[in-house]
Amino acid sequence: MKRWIAALVAAALAFAAAPAIAAAADVYEGYSKVGSVNAGYGGRYTIKQGPSQAGYTKASYGGRWDVYEGSSKIGYVKRSYSGRWDLYEGSSKVGYVAPNSGRWQAYQDYSRVGYVKGGSGGPAAAAALLLLVG
Repeated sequence: MKRWIAALVAAALAFAAAPAIAAAADVYEGYSKVGSVNAGYGGRYTIKQGPSQAGYTKASYGGRWDVYEGSSKIGYVKRSYSGRWDLYEGSSKVGYVAPNSGRWQAYQDYSRVGYVKGGSGGPAAAAALLLLVG
């Protein structure tokens, strides 16, 4: 019985530590929908602009997500403080997304440019970089 409880606790801890799968998210510029991000294959998340694929993102080292337009890497996003994700084009910081009222508000410099509704931080921030800021 004790082994069964220990195994159950270990399984619950492993499940809690596993990264969550991001749900589909929609990207808005101002209040107009401009794209989406969806889980794909091999750990990639497809970023679409309208019905066409604009690029993709995938997890990298140190909690970063690399962002690709077509097959070219254009930048990355990384977790910052207070739930924010900073957006980098090349190696230059160009904006950030921050959680607010169930959305990821996207900012270029300090001006709001749109938001991402749904999804988790890395893929949502990557979509903001590719579709709103980059």
